[in-house]
Amino acid sequence: EHGCDERRRNRAEADYIAHLVRALFESRPELSVGIVAFSEAQQGEIEAALENLADNDKEFRRRLDAAREREEDGQFVGLLVKNLENIQGDERDVILLSICYGHGPDGRMLMNFGPINKSGGEKRLNVAFSRAKHHMAVVSSIRHGDITNDYNDGANCLKSYLRYAEAVSQGDAQT
Repeated sequence: EHGCDERRRNRAEADYIAHLVRALFESRPELSVGIVAFSEAQQGEIEAALENLADNDKEFRRRLDAAREREEDGQFVGLLVKNLENIQGDERDVILLSICYGHGPDGRMLMNFGPINKSGGEKRLNVAFSRAKHHMAVVSSIRHGDITNDYNDGANCLKSYLRYAEAVSQGDAQT
């Protein structure tokens, strides 16, 4: 709700995701978890938020370290924290998607969505949207109506997905 996009980082989203990861580790330890950030900068922000939370919670530190090493049948299925550019090929039971983009400290919303704005940006999004085996959680500081450059295929795809995710979250099957 109070997320702010500063230099392709959104600390509020990163902190929120760290707390979601802790809750998932506590309530559903059997699930594999992946996190997809829309930028490398946000990926680093999320990794830092996980570390900060673990520094103050010994049990979470133990679970986080175990999740980073988790293997099943000789295959790594541990916690992933990747960005949009390098998530292809990876799947997890649960994917937490950090949109990162939002209003800046001055309150303005820029339509700079990095690689999403480029040709084929909608394909990058499709890869990210299809990484979850069972559940996708979208963490966003913006709503679909905040995106106004929907003449761009990638931005339009993001806008549509945010609209879909919001409708599903509210139980609005018709939308």
